[in-house]
Amino acid sequence: MHKITILFLALTTFVVAHKRKKNWSDTYVVKEKPIIPIEEIEAFVGADEYLVTYDAGDFNGDKQTDAVVVVAQLDEISKFKKNQTHSKRKVLILKRNDEGALEKLLENEDIVYCYKCDSPYGSPLTSIVLSGNTFAVEHEAGKANRWTRIITFEYDREKELWLLLKDASSTYNIMNSKGFQSEVKTKDDFGFIYFENYDAFSDDLTKKSKH
Repeated sequence: MHKITILFLALTTFVVAHKRKKNWSDTYVVKEKPIIPIEEIEAFVGADEYLVTYDAGDFNGDKQTDAVVVVAQLDEISKFKKNQTHSKRKVLILKRNDEGALEKLLENEDIVYCYKCDSPYGSPLTSIVLSGNTFAVEHEAGKANRWTRIITFEYDREKELWLLLKDASSTYNIMNSKGFQSEVKTKDDFGFIYFENYDAFSDDLTKKSKH
């Protein structure tokens, strides 16, 4: 009888633990990342431009899918081969309005490295990652000696502003882990920089005034 009681308690504990585990996984299951049909994105690409990449997400928490897009000039490669001219690439932040249509919120052409900029093997841009109220512009280039630069922005949902969150860079050799060097700049270093005022190629990370 004593053995039966112990067995019953063991089975009860297993069932309760199993249910708790199941409920926990159901609650915290990772949802699929939202997507936007490319036709919607292409509406923001000019006749002389092409879509490099984009990512989708809900950055302002209104349960509608927004996007961050990178576009470039159609002739950026031929122009570079012809006269070594670097064409700028634009980052567009697209927000879905109350009618459900995407509209351009902000634009900046001084974030993404251009074709062949510090990259002898082509474009250093690897991806755009939009996650929650942040997005990152990720670069990597080189062969044995490589460099990376990941620039992250954060959306302030109360003030409805995009601000620079972090600017991280590194250099390393794929054959020598001891040569790894990195630098991470945060708000403690650069203060408050709006997305539209940011310049990845300026010493102080801000656009210069044009007079």
